[in-house]
Amino acid sequence: MTSSWGEKKMRIRGVLTLGLIGALACATNASAQQSGPSAPHAGAPPADQLVEIVVTAEKRSTNLQTTPIAVTALTGSTLGNEQVRTLSDIVSLVPSFQMGNAEGYQQITIRGIGAQNSQPASDAAVSVNVNEVNVSRPIAQATSLFDVSQLEVLRGPQGTLYGRNASAGSVNISTTPPTDEFSGYGKVIVGNYNDIDVEGAVGGPVLGDKVLVRIAGFSEDRGGYGRNITTGNPVDNKVASGARATIIFKPTSDITGTVIVEHYTENDNDASVHLFGATGLSGLPGALGLPPEYVLFGGHDASNPWNVATGSDPKFRLNTTSITGILEWRIDPFTLKSITGYREQSSYTLTPLDGGSTNNFLLITGEPAHQISEELQAHYDTNRFHGTVGLYYFDENDNYSPATAVASGELLNLFIPITPARNPTEFFQFAEIGGLFKTTSEAAFAQGTYDIGAGVSLTAGIRYSDDHKTLLQKYAIYVDQPYTGFNPPPGIEQPALNFTSTTPKFGIQYQVDPQTMLYASYSQGFKAGGFDPGSFPAATYKPETIKDYEGGIKSTWLDGRLRTNFDAFYYRYDDLQVQQIVGLAIVTDNAATAKVYGLEAEFNALATQALSFDGSFAWLHARYGTYLGADPALPFATTDSNYSGRALDNAPDFTLTLAGQYKWNMQEGVLKLRMEGNYSSKFYFAPDNFAVLSQSAFAKGNGFLTYTDNKGWYASAFVRNIADKFTKTSSTVSLTLVGNLVQGSVAPPRTFGMELGYRF
Repeated sequence: MTSSWGEKKMRIRGVLTLGLIGALACATNASAQQSGPSAPHAGAPPADQLVEIVVTAEKRSTNLQTTPIAVTALTGSTLGNEQVRTLSDIVSLVPSFQMGNAEGYQQITIRGIGAQNSQPASDAAVSVNVNEVNVSRPIAQATSLFDVSQLEVLRGPQGTLYGRNASAGSVNISTTPPTDEFSGYGKVIVGNYNDIDVEGAVGGPVLGDKVLVRIAGFSEDRGGYGRNITTGNPVDNKVASGARATIIFKPTSDITGTVIVEHYTENDNDASVHLFGATGLSGLPGALGLPPEYVLFGGHDASNPWNVATGSDPKFRLNTTSITGILEWRIDPFTLKSITGYREQSSYTLTPLDGGSTNNFLLITGEPAHQISEELQAHYDTNRFHGTVGLYYFDENDNYSPATAVASGELLNLFIPITPARNPTEFFQFAEIGGLFKTTSEAAFAQGTYDIGAGVSLTAGIRYSDDHKTLLQKYAIYVDQPYTGFNPPPGIEQPALNFTSTTPKFGIQYQVDPQTMLYASYSQGFKAGGFDPGSFPAATYKPETIKDYEGGIKSTWLDGRLRTNFDAFYYRYDDLQVQQIVGLAIVTDNAATAKVYGLEAEFNALATQALSFDGSFAWLHARYGTYLGADPALPFATTDSNYSGRALDNAPDFTLTLAGQYKWNMQEGVLKLRMEGNYSSKFYFAPDNFAVLSQSAFAKGNGFLTYTDNKGWYASAFVRNIADKFTKTSSTVSLTLVGNLVQGSVAPPRTFGMELGYRF
């Protein structure tokens, strides 16, 4: 690496700025052309019909019921009514969708496929895109959920149109653009755990219809769902804020330029890990045979599962900034589009891993990262053919630093004694594991759908991707060096990795009548391999590939009062990437094969103008095929464990959601009562399928009572997790040094409160 990232960043910014200015200038000077076909829009349906939903899953606007993909679309009003503040809040709203949070790192799983670790520099299997720009780092994937116009979850591999890190699916977030008229909203939420959440947005035209602006922001300050009983301080609290500015330029009727700038900051104790047990004394062959470290030193744990008992408080810091530039030029029947994205972040996480009240082992990590991307799209739309071709470029520098394991002299003297013995109360630099990861990805893609007549359409697509990865590794095991702060060793360049893939898609769609559509497809997905920096030289792992056979039926019944969508799928995975903690580091294995198949259903029903129902159901069979690998719960096992036939992580066999809503029309407004419940069968967090690494079957319920007056004011009372059910969202076996503890994160307890808002 001959030049610094700072120098490269300045050059890239300069090139992109000149490119965007040049594109705008060329577009402005171009002769005006007739506008292309208008996109479908929801409009205002009759009071006794369901609202039409428009999605952009195929990178163009289409009706949900004629889009041949398993996709769930949540509108901005739905997200607001459901009090969605993080991606974990949509788990009950999307079939086969699971969400965990490990030390601040988002763990998204769709149909049993996803990343299950908290290692910086690791890639997700579910692509998260905000305003069509991929958010590569999992730690930053839940920072844009304010003033959102729509959130779409695409289930299944999206290898053709979305490419890298979309082998399991895609989450597409669209923030609210400014409108042609002055509009906005403001709201305040006050709830238990001293929760105060303020959010609002305002915008409209500033130079006639040529320039539109919208400003949005939020601030959330919530006390902890639990506390550290050793220090008395809160854990799992939230102190975060964000702001976004959106500017739309319309120099001509055919040209639209959009610039979106966003900043997010968080500073709290929201990176705690809760103790669920230990595997050291399990009695299984290869188990540690010793109690946890905190027990050996006379410590205690927390009896309340929402609390922790650690000698230090967990710390979580995150700052992100993003700039998105979108330029569209419509020349009927063509649309040309450029999407430029820049993101940077800094983070700091301190995680005590003792499990109990001792203060002997800390993990301190950071992840400053920078990414830049450019996507060029060309769309061609006629009555019978819809085609998209594009080019994609992505460049990221992800600096996994600090990556420091800090241990007390008391702990090291017990397991790694030296003479003379260390000071028991002093902290020592145990290990530095990390480095600078650089990823460059280039791709070309094309997809087209042709109406051959009689209601039958054929789809074909292909994407070619080339991923190039390098690592400047920083690795050292010290064990006897006093800790004085982050002190990384010199970096050593590892041999570069290069991965190429070609992912096709073929589909057929049959519009039986205006209310019913059948579809079937075959597609492939690809997720590149990479580096594991936990050993020296860094171990590498192979790409994972997937073949997906899928079919479904989408129907609208009873004069638009009932909507039902069904989907069936079969996956064949090869070299599925599985992460576990082995020794001192997170290790990525390639399971030889995995088979996943299942059924999904969603429905919306308007029984009367006042009474409506909605829900979803998923049956999932997700199992490893052939897989032999190490088991962190059995560190002294002499042979690999056989995981063949065991359930994949985060893959419950059954999930079910049912909700009902009734509204009363009153003289000055509307009163709505909504009740909802969701059920999940048992699922596991690790390939060994041990009970201590599982979440048992559970059911939860939520309730909302909202009054909206005719002038735009509304007030809502809400309660989530009514029965105060305790559930885990992640779980893993930690280091042998602390006794192979089973630790992870938990879902919120019962929360309730009031929301007061105004829309204009």
